[in-house]
Amino acid sequence: MQQRDEEYTPPGSELGISEVGDGDRRVVFVHGVLDRGQAFDRVAAHLGHECRMVWYDRRGYGASIGLRGSPATIDVHIDDLLTILDDRPATLVGHSFGGVTALGAAARAPKSVQSVVLYETNIAWVPGWDDGAMSAVHAQADPEDAALQLMLGPAYNRMTSRDRTRRRAEARAFLTEEQSVRDTVPYDLERIRAPVVYGQGDDIIMPMVVDFLATKIAGFEFVSMPGATHHAHRSHPHEFANLIRRTLAITGRDKPSSPDHAGP
Repeated sequence: MQQRDEEYTPPGSELGISEVGDGDRRVVFVHGVLDRGQAFDRVAAHLGHECRMVWYDRRGYGASIGLRGSPATIDVHIDDLLTILDDRPATLVGHSFGGVTALGAAARAPKSVQSVVLYETNIAWVPGWDDGAMSAVHAQADPEDAALQLMLGPAYNRMTSRDRTRRRAEARAFLTEEQSVRDTVPYDLERIRAPVVYGQGDDIIMPMVVDFLATKIAGFEFVSMPGATHHAHRSHPHEFANLIRRTLAITGRDKPSSPDHAGP
């Protein structure tokens, strides 16, 4: 896989990004909570000669901890993504909360977003959404520690006290961004014109989210990935890459034909 401008900062952005791969199409990855852009490297290894891929650490995570504006609300995350897009068309790939950011960019800048891939993204403003888990976190005497326990699961118990302290900044980022999509509806999903493909390992864990998106987004498609974990970009990178290929194929069909790409 060809490496291109491994690390650089786009004009107007404080966030360093990495770009890998080669191809005519551009794919931008947006990671979820307590994660890193680099987590998509296994997926990128399967797509290296098919597209150019960009990833970055969202404000409040990884290399972007401590940047001005951290921790950030969803509006700031969307602004960051739009700055990285720089009005250049791309397919956005959002894992978990990263998908909330990707959808926001598609709603606000439809000309810059050709298509969207979501993987197990929840939408906190879906009518009837059970918010018990987040309510329980905020009810704890130490919400940041409770947030780490919620998101890390059994891995939390294997962490040292020093590691838990180090990751508190990311817990603050998680709490801030999650609260920002509960204080108000951040954007109108019906403004999205790009096709959206939603992947899920277990097709019963968020049925109301899938149904809600299907009613709001005209070009919505659901794809089941049996056996894939919530972190399928790590555990099932080949299947995750195929989800992106499927979306790029849809995007290609939406493009007008040209003499160089003639077809039925």
